[in-house]
Amino acid sequence: MPEIPEIDNCCEKEPFAFFGLAAYYAQVLEEAALNLAVVLRLPEVNLISQELCLDLYDSLGRRTFGQLLKVAKSNLNLSDEDAEFLGTTLDLRNMLIHRYFRERAEDFISEVGRQEMQKELQTILSEFKKADEILTGLYLPLWEKYGVTEEFFQS
Repeated sequence: MPEIPEIDNCCEKEPFAFFGLAAYYAQVLEEAALNLAVVLRLPEVNLISQELCLDLYDSLGRRTFGQLLKVAKSNLNLSDEDAEFLGTTLDLRNMLIHRYFRERAEDFISEVGRQEMQKELQTILSEFKKADEILTGLYLPLWEKYGVTEEFFQS
């Protein structure tokens, strides 16, 4: 993922840009959770095929981020720290997507408030990046174990 941008305080649109970037990182994080959920389902089958993987992506892709994390937590021995951090990340994601601007309406009307929002969004971005690193570190070795590569999906 790219680096988290600095705050320029260039204009009133900047909080929206940070929010958009945070929403993008939330989707990247959800994709990592989906990748993990899919690979955790692979041991349930004897033959790994492109069609099977695509079917798993299709069915599991309809689940919420919280449901995908539940699959990971129930199938892996996560450290208490990682499990708690991923739970906190879920709460952050839900707040960002469902309530962020409503809960910060008063902050948004002042320059100082918007600057605080941007700092908060930078922190959220950082948390999402860390959670993505945790999930990626869990699913990549499993994909390798099953011999599933990018080329597998592109063939």
